[in-house]
Amino acid sequence: MRQKDYYQILGVSRNATLDEIKRAYRRIAMQSHPDKNRGDKRAEERFKEASMAYQALIELSPQHIGDESSETDRTTSENGGFRRSGDGDSRVNDFFDGLFRSGPQTKRKTKTRRTVKAKGRRGSNLRTDLTLPFTEAMLGTERSIRVHRSEECESCDGTGAQRGSPESTCPSCMGNGELLDQLLRDSTKENKLCERCRGTGVLIHQPCRVCRGTGAVRKERSLLAKMPPGIETGKSLRLPGQGECGSRGGPYGDLFVDVVVKSHPVLQRDGYDLRCQVPVGFATAALGGEIHVPTLTDPIALNLPRGTQPNQTFRLTGQGIKKSENESGDLLVTVVIEIPTTLTRQQEQLLEAYMALENGEVSEES
Repeated sequence: MRQKDYYQILGVSRNATLDEIKRAYRRIAMQSHPDKNRGDKRAEERFKEASMAYQALIELSPQHIGDESSETDRTTSENGGFRRSGDGDSRVNDFFDGLFRSGPQTKRKTKTRRTVKAKGRRGSNLRTDLTLPFTEAMLGTERSIRVHRSEECESCDGTGAQRGSPESTCPSCMGNGELLDQLLRDSTKENKLCERCRGTGVLIHQPCRVCRGTGAVRKERSLLAKMPPGIETGKSLRLPGQGECGSRGGPYGDLFVDVVVKSHPVLQRDGYDLRCQVPVGFATAALGGEIHVPTLTDPIALNLPRGTQPNQTFRLTGQGIKKSENESGDLLVTVVIEIPTTLTRQQEQLLEAYMALENGEVSEES
């Protein structure tokens, strides 16, 4: 059987450079691509033939390829050759490594490389909200979170196909997982996934009965999320690998937990410190005494000195938010003097007597 003349198929001379061969192939591919000629078998065959010729020429043995560092052309064997003008076609070369893959059992005699595009793709990230009481958020806590997510189908191991069923190369992207016309136009841009094969590069002929060819099933999971001490509203906790499953064995995405912290009736946050205002009676402030102050756990006692002034602030060391294993913020307690709005007759008499003393109307001895 006579061997096909790949140069003639592409319409280039035997002394053509890689750039000339690439341009020739690009022109044919654009004209004959299956996406632009749906149902046209002749165009599809022309496209495959040109692709095979291009692949064969770029995979010639070293003696048929000019040395990149040499300015002189190397002569070819009886099949001819071309000059090597650059090394900018690596992505296109990778594309054709899996071009004629017809299924999992197909083996090529030439050395192949599985490109990143042909591998399973990472799953999407998920987000969920979690509302925490103030004290739990400041102390740190563990919460169980229920999420609905896609998980790899166990029946088909995430391939989407029945076990043992054949697969074929996607004709739209030719097994690349990305649209060919974009790959050829500009190899520096991010290419668009092929919608026909969902970026996998293969077509499934016998879909899995459990997942119906998607490779994933929806499940509800209960996940444990550990909240660090002092987490704030608007912060997100990342749970690696707890998002949607990837396609064809690709890694799972991540789960992001967006935290909302409720306000506390008394305590307020100030960095790693806490602040609060505590109402104190006039007599207690004047004479001194013990009051109870709220904390993140149980109330603690605070001894006020005699003559405590309104809005005077006291610092309780280590009663704030945990900074590290051995260090915490403080609790700042501000005293608010309470003035009663109603008095009993006895309270009025005592205050009138005090006021008379204060104004010097009555001597202390009497």
